[in-house]
Amino acid sequence: MSATAALADVDAALGVAAPLPRSNGELVFEEVWQGRALGLGVVVLERIGAPWSEFRDYLVAAIDAHVPMPGESAATAYYTAWLDAVEALLAVRGAR
Repeated sequence: MSATAALADVDAALGVAAPLPRSNGELVFEEVWQGRALGLGVVVLERIGAPWSEFRDYLVAAIDAHVPMPGESAATAYYTAWLDAVEALLAVRGAR
């Protein structure tokens, strides 16, 4: 699967519930760690065989639970919630 196809799959699975941050159609990464967080999540989900629909539920919950810090950008809030969702999914699945 190509990187473009994989990103299209992620976009489709996250849908309107938790879309990836974009500006003018391009993904938004304000800091290096944000792109790495996205990549980490993609690899982890592939390795544990978790469907994107399952991850989406964790991501929506993490976004809802996230309390932004003063001055925190939308992208930072999103990718922080993204990492929280990956961690929560791994904890529930007992992955190490």
